[in-house]
Amino acid sequence: MSHALVQVLTPAQLHSIGEARPRQGVRTQVLALGGRTVVVKWQRPKRFALGYRILSLLAWLARQPSLRGIPPHGGAETQALELKRLRELAGAGVAVPQLLHVASDYFVMSHASGLDLASLLPRDPHLMRQRWNLGLQFVRDVHSRGQYLSQAFARNLIVGAEGIVAIDFEDDPLSVMTLVAAQSRDWLAYLHSTLWLLPRLEPWVMQDLANTLQGEVADLRQCLGDAARRLGWLRHFPKARRPWGRDLISLQALAALLVELEQRTSDLN
Repeated sequence: MSHALVQVLTPAQLHSIGEARPRQGVRTQVLALGGRTVVVKWQRPKRFALGYRILSLLAWLARQPSLRGIPPHGGAETQALELKRLRELAGAGVAVPQLLHVASDYFVMSHASGLDLASLLPRDPHLMRQRWNLGLQFVRDVHSRGQYLSQAFARNLIVGAEGIVAIDFEDDPLSVMTLVAAQSRDWLAYLHSTLWLLPRLEPWVMQDLANTLQGEVADLRQCLGDAARRLGWLRHFPKARRPWGRDLISLQALAALLVELEQRTSDLN
C-alpha cells in the first residue's frame, strides 16, 4: 500500500462527499468515488469522560499503566490527532489507510478492503493459527519501527490481499504513558480480542506468542510480566458468561495466558 500522505480529490468528488453528508450521529461513511472506494470520517462531539476516568482508576488500583484510560476528545481535536497518527505510522512504513483529502470538518482516506481479523479467525479452523500469527507478526513489526497502535483490537486489523492494514487512531496513549507501556497496551488489546476465539488448550497458542515476544525489547517483556502478576487473579473469577458478559471471559483468558507466559519465562531463566 502506498504511503503518500495526502492526495487531492477532484472538485466533483468533493462535491459528491458534501452531497452525501450523513444524518447527525453517523460518523463514518464508505463511498464510491471515481471508480474507487473511500472512507469519509466526519467530526463528532466531545465524548463523555466517565469511561476514561473509570479505566484510569482501575489502572491505578492494579498498578498497570498500560491500562490507563486515554483522555477523550472530539471535534477538530480528535480529527487532528487521528491525522497525526496516520501520518506518523505511514511515515514509519506501517500499513494504514492512505490520506486522500483533509477538510475542516472531515477527512477522506482509502478503504482497507478485506475482513477484520476478529471475523476471520473463527471462519476456518485450518487457517486459524496462520491468521493469528499474521496479527502477532503485524503488531511485532509495528513495534520494531518504534511505533504503537493504541486500538490494536482484532476488529481494527483488516486482512486483505497484501496483508494487514490497521485502522482507528482516535486517541494517543503516548500522551499519558511511556512508549513501552503503549506497546504493552497493544499486546493486551490484541490478546484480549483474540484469545476467546482460539482453542485455548492448543499448545501452539503459547508457543507462537512466546516466540513472537522474544523479538520484543526486554522492558516490554517485563511490562507484560508485571501485567501477569497484577491481573492474574482474574482467572479465578466465575466463568459463567452471565452476569459478567464476554468481556470478562476474554479478560480471564488473557490473565491465564499471561500467567502461563510468565511461568514459562521464569522456568527458562
